Amino acid sequence: MRKLQLQFEGDTYPVWIGARCLDDIASRIGELKASSLHIVTDETVGRLHARTLFERLSADATARLWTVRDGESAKSLASVEGLAQDMVRAGIDRRSVIVAVGGGVVGNLAGLIAALLFRGIRLVHVPTTLIAAADSVASLKQAVNLPQGKNLLGCFHAPTAVLIDLCHLQTLPAAQVRSGMAEIIKNALTVATENLTLLEEALSPSASYSDADFALIVEAGLLAKQKIMASDRLERRQAVVFEYGHTVGHAIELAAAGRVPHGEAVGLGMLVAAEVSFRLGRLNAAGRALHHRLLDRNGAVARMPDGVTVDAVMALLRMDNKRGYVAARPDQVAMILLDAPGVPGGPSEQPLTLVDAALVRSCIEDCLVRDVAHPKEEAKLCHL
Repeated sequence: MRKLQLQFEGDTYPVWIGARCLDDIASRIGELKASSLHIVTDETVGRLHARTLFERLSADATARLWTVRDGESAKSLASVEGLAQDMVRAGIDRRSVIVAVGGGVVGNLAGLIAALLFRGIRLVHVPTTLIAAADSVASLKQAVNLPQGKNLLGCFHAPTAVLIDLCHLQTLPAAQVRSGMAEIIKNALTVATENLTLLEEALSPSASYSDADFALIVEAGLLAKQKIMASDRLERRQAVVFEYGHTVGHAIELAAAGRVPHGEAVGLGMLVAAEVSFRLGRLNAAGRALHHRLLDRNGAVARMPDGVTVDAVMALLRMDNKRGYVAARPDQVAMILLDAPGVPGGPSEQPLTLVDAALVRSCIEDCLVRDVAHPKEEAKLCHL
C-alpha cells in the first residue's frame, strides 16, 4: 500500500492506498491493539465489503458490526444516539476503535460518534466510495443533518488512519462514481488547477475507470485539499473555498430528500455559482464554459431533480451552514465564487461573497429549470 501523510496544522494522520489489500487493512487495524473494534457500515456496503472485513478482524479481536440503513436519512442525531447507546451496552471503552466502512454518510456518522463517546476515541476510515476516499476523509469535520439543513450539528475529530482499497471503488454504481468525481472537479476548479488537464483527458461519461486511474484521481483529490487545509484545519478561513458549489448544492440535495447523490448536487451548485459569477462580471465566458465542459465529460445533466422546486431550494438557502461567517441581509446569500479557475473571489482570509437572492434564483431557473434558447456559441454554456 502507498502511504500519504496528511497534515492539518497540529493534526496528522496516514492515508494508505492499495488495491486488493484486505489483509493489509486488517493488519493495520490490528496494530492499533484496540480493546474492541466497532465497525459501522450501511446495508449495501455491509453485504459487499464490511462483513468480510468484520469476519477477518473478529478472528483476532473482539469486534462488533453495526449496520445503519442506506442513504442520507441515516445521517441524523437519532442515529448517533441510537448507535452510541448500543455500543455502550456492548462494552465500548476508551481503548476501543470505531471503524467506518462506507461512504460519506457512514464516515460522518461514525466520526461524530467517535468524537463524542468518552469525549473522543480512535476512528479509522475505510472509505468505499470515491467521494469519501478522495475528498471527505481529507477533513476533520464530522457532522449530521437537521431537518433545516445539511451538516448543522457536528464537531472536529481527526481519524487515526485512513485505509483505502481501490477495489471497493470498482463496485460502485456509475452515479456514485460521477458523484465523487464532481468533488475532484471542484477541487481542481478552486485550488488545484494543475489537475485540470488530467481531468480533461481522464474523465469518462460512462464512469469507467481502472484501478490505476482511481489511484491517480484519489491522490490528486487528497493532495488538493491538503494544499489549503495544512494551515486551516477547521476550514474557517481559506479552506472555506472547498464549499464551492455546496451552497446551492446542499439545498438541492436536502430538498431531494436523499434521492440525489451529494456530488451530483454539488455539480449543479457549481454550475449555478459559475453563472452567478459570470453575471457579476467576475468569471469570464471561458471559465463558465470550463465548468460545463468538465461536468459534461463527467456525465452530468444540468437539470433540477424531479420533484425539487426552486422555492424549496431558496428556502433552504436561508439555513446554509455558512451562515454567520459574514453579516448578510435576509435577501442575500453568502456564496463562494470564482474570478477565474484557481482564483476565489472575496476577501483572501475567507472567500465569501454576498449575492442578492434574486440573482441566485434567476441563475437557478435559467441554468437548471428553463429551456432557454441561446445563440449557438453560448448554448453549451448554460446547457449540457
